[in-house]
Amino acid sequence: MQAKIFRIILCIVLIANAAVNIYAQKDKKIYFRAQLLEYDEMIDPDIEHYTGDVIFRHQKTIGYCDKADHNRSTNCMEAYGDPIIIVINDSVKLYGKYVIYDGNSRTVSIHNNVILKDKSATLYTDSLFYDLDKEIAYYVQGGKMVSDGNKLTSEIGQYHTKTNMAYLYDNAKLTNESYQADCEKAAFNTSNETVYFLSRTHLITEESEIFTDRGWYDTKHDITNIAGNAELYNKEQSLTGDSLYYDNLRKFGRGWKNVRLVDSVKNYILQGDYIEFVEKEYADVTDSSLLTLINDGDSLFLHADTLHILFDSTSNPTKMYAFNHVKFFQKDLQGACDSMTYFVEESLITMYFSPVVWSGENQLTADSIVFRIIDSLNMELELRHSAFVASPLFKETEFNQVKGLRIIGKIHDQKLTRVDVIGNAECLYYILEEDSSLIGINSAITSEMTLIFDQNEISTITFYNNPDGKLYPDKELAKEDRLLKDFKWLNTYRPNEVMDIFTNPVLRETPNEETP
Repeated sequence: MQAKIFRIILCIVLIANAAVNIYAQKDKKIYFRAQLLEYDEMIDPDIEHYTGDVIFRHQKTIGYCDKADHNRSTNCMEAYGDPIIIVINDSVKLYGKYVIYDGNSRTVSIHNNVILKDKSATLYTDSLFYDLDKEIAYYVQGGKMVSDGNKLTSEIGQYHTKTNMAYLYDNAKLTNESYQADCEKAAFNTSNETVYFLSRTHLITEESEIFTDRGWYDTKHDITNIAGNAELYNKEQSLTGDSLYYDNLRKFGRGWKNVRLVDSVKNYILQGDYIEFVEKEYADVTDSSLLTLINDGDSLFLHADTLHILFDSTSNPTKMYAFNHVKFFQKDLQGACDSMTYFVEESLITMYFSPVVWSGENQLTADSIVFRIIDSLNMELELRHSAFVASPLFKETEFNQVKGLRIIGKIHDQKLTRVDVIGNAECLYYILEEDSSLIGINSAITSEMTLIFDQNEISTITFYNNPDGKLYPDKELAKEDRLLKDFKWLNTYRPNEVMDIFTNPVLRETPNEETP
């Protein structure tokens, strides 16, 4: 009984396997319909010749040609026509004049004026290999793809019809109304019309040139995201960085890591590890931010935690705001504060919260400091509330000091030349012989005074309105009386070179009075 059951099960398995094999063979078979079938068993028993309105079908693939030769033993077919049309599925069609179709490997080799069409693109080449299982087309003799205004060319390429991804190799080019891109390797999604740069790429527009190692460009929405030695140039500016993002419709951009914006016309450079901007509106720079105002070899370098710059409709900067830990360096002028504003049209710079300016040996402090720029070499400055000017003597053991409610200073040829002290003026001044030996210490109080400087050093002092003063011999003035009230020596914060502006920020202090 058990032997009989075993024989029945074995028969069922054999029948099932035979059915599977028959189905597999049937599934791979190429079917034909034509006006004429020719077959010569004596000459070539494996070859079938079909002529006239030939239609061939293999699984879901249907083709149309003028003539076809089918090898039954290899299940391969050669087709001829002008053109041959192969409908691979609902969206993909192939056109050409000569086809080798392998039913076993499910591959198509098509030649002469080849066209591949789907719902999102058309590919033109002279020779194409198509893998029906992988749904990938290959060309190695040059190809051109057109997709909604985008034209892509390369010597070698692949097109994945299932994912709508084209991969271009060897002299790849992209052309549309906005850009022309050249590179050795790129990819293009014909569905969302985005090109991916996979090697060093050169992009050209009417307004700019772009270089990048990698990135992508959304041609439908005109958005570019590039990375790796990214460079953007136009007539007036250059923008470089590790990564750049730009939305051309919104005129909005971002940059990350080593970002550098150079304006050769306005003579400034913006740098930082993050920049965000809208053309003709604003730019924000953070993380190692640096603004360089170029001036004939004596540029001014300014750093803050955040730089916010506003532009007019012609891309001219109109206002700048520097927030937190501000420092600047120029050969003959340095400064530091917590926050700063610069109104370009008014040529007005205002320093807030613990501001200090160094000019030569002179240190200037106040609750706020205002610069009025006359030109690149000359300016006026105003120290508002708790104004103080100090300069060191004898290796910073003694100090000349002037203080008042308000101080007006003049800088000529980048050197402090005159200081007018207005309101509650006080002075502590060391009188020296020509050999720098000390004669005495002059202490004076008055309502106003004027100091004239020569080579950044005090040369004369003029007192007004009945000053109350006294000249003390060195030994008669006590140590505690040698510093005016609120004296602070901040030279440890002074930037002595450009890189110092990134270190040791001045601690923020609240002003004694509200700054008007």
